[in-house]
Amino acid sequence: MTRKMMMAAVTALLLVAFVFPSGAGQEPVRPKEVNSASDPYDPQKKYPVEKLREDLEVLWSSLAEGHAGLDRYTPKAALKKTFDDAMANLKAPLTELEFYLRLLPLIAEIKDGHTRALLTEAADGFLEAQPVAFPFELRFLGGKAYIFRNLSEDKSIREGAELLMVNGMAVSEILSELLPLIPNDAGIETRKLRQLESPDAFARLLALRFGLPTSFRLRLRIVQGGDGHDVTVAGVKGKDITQLLHDRYPETARRLPLYEMSFRGDTAVLTIRGFGDDREEGRPAYPEFLKRSFEALAAKQVPALIIDLRGNGGGQDAYGKLLFAYFADRPFMYYKALETKSNHYDFFKYTSVSAKDHEEVAKRVVKNARGWFDVQGHPNLGLQQPQSPRFTGKVAILIDGLSFSATGETTSLFHYHRKAVFFGEECGAGYYGNTSGFVVAVKLPHTGLRVRIPLVLYTMAVDGYPLDRGIVPEIPVAPAIGDLLSGRDPVMERALSYLADVHAGR
Repeated sequence: MTRKMMMAAVTALLLVAFVFPSGAGQEPVRPKEVNSASDPYDPQKKYPVEKLREDLEVLWSSLAEGHAGLDRYTPKAALKKTFDDAMANLKAPLTELEFYLRLLPLIAEIKDGHTRALLTEAADGFLEAQPVAFPFELRFLGGKAYIFRNLSEDKSIREGAELLMVNGMAVSEILSELLPLIPNDAGIETRKLRQLESPDAFARLLALRFGLPTSFRLRLRIVQGGDGHDVTVAGVKGKDITQLLHDRYPETARRLPLYEMSFRGDTAVLTIRGFGDDREEGRPAYPEFLKRSFEALAAKQVPALIIDLRGNGGGQDAYGKLLFAYFADRPFMYYKALETKSNHYDFFKYTSVSAKDHEEVAKRVVKNARGWFDVQGHPNLGLQQPQSPRFTGKVAILIDGLSFSATGETTSLFHYHRKAVFFGEECGAGYYGNTSGFVVAVKLPHTGLRVRIPLVLYTMAVDGYPLDRGIVPEIPVAPAIGDLLSGRDPVMERALSYLADVHAGR
């Protein structure tokens, strides 16, 4: 799902394709196209050096022209040097997969979670059909990796076992190779680790980085402090991972409501898994749900509220703002600015954006004093009004590395205006905003690889926080693997305990 739904007139610009989990806390589905027998994909096909260099030049020029947050975290000169070094190191023909692997760290160095490189559909279909995917879902906790779900043929491997090595490499070495390939706001590590916990994401990167192995020699430690033992398992096909998960762990197939309210004693718990409308029959739209919820809190005079935003990858901007508005005690600014670099882009010739859509983009922006262009008409621009009934009790917000995009925006306002105490781990979104909005996919002319480039720089109306961090909770809480396996939630427990103590005056 897309990060923004800014303007209906430019919906056609939101070209959706995913490598990593990103939207509304749900696992995105990658394209599953399989090549036809008449046009088989050749993974050994190599592209001449001059063609690869042309593709790299097109990518850099497109990013430099269009990416509104290109130098938000990494100076443009430093980024240009990484591209120049990559260009100089193109000395021999490469396959699409080899070239893609070289692009990933270049894209990641931008440190923007909405910018992604994508394989061609043919290459994606080829990879999905090969038995090269790592057959486990992992959890990365306290500097260690644990087996959380077993998708391998060896059902004797126990959930909770510590993973020490894969094919002779320590997990720490593997992470040092994979983490630099993942694009994230400000390079926030918690989000990178949580993304790698998706079996799709870890399996894809591991296969690409280490040569598409079809089997994995594992060293596992069953008992803490005990000796490791080795076991070898076969890889699985990427296209089978979701079905394996659903078959072996039926709870993963269960659809959870996008938003819901519950109570733990006197404390209310508002869970928002994504900022959108729940389309299930009988479910109210998000604005109506919030209105009813806060009316109920006021009627019951609820003294404390937990807002659980863990795993919420974002959604509609206005819905994030609406949540904060129920806590605001005066009119407030939400966005400081929404800007694009231009009102016309030459690099659109490498995209599927039509001339009509290009004209629509131009209509939505006006040149500003610094020579950029202000986006017009967004409901979160300008002075925003509080919503009634306002919640005046104590508030705890739960966040993690998968709290991203629109979730990062609303939590920045809560933090800046001191409306809540945060629990969990560092938020996966940069504090001052993101780059998203109009997102276009550039198709490189020779290899056909695609790169999603966001055109709008979002700047939140906040200040006084480090540029290169997400919100770091005042009360950090990290689960152990035993907690996850048993279903215990120490983050929620700690927040409930804290609010109970505050209410009791302790």
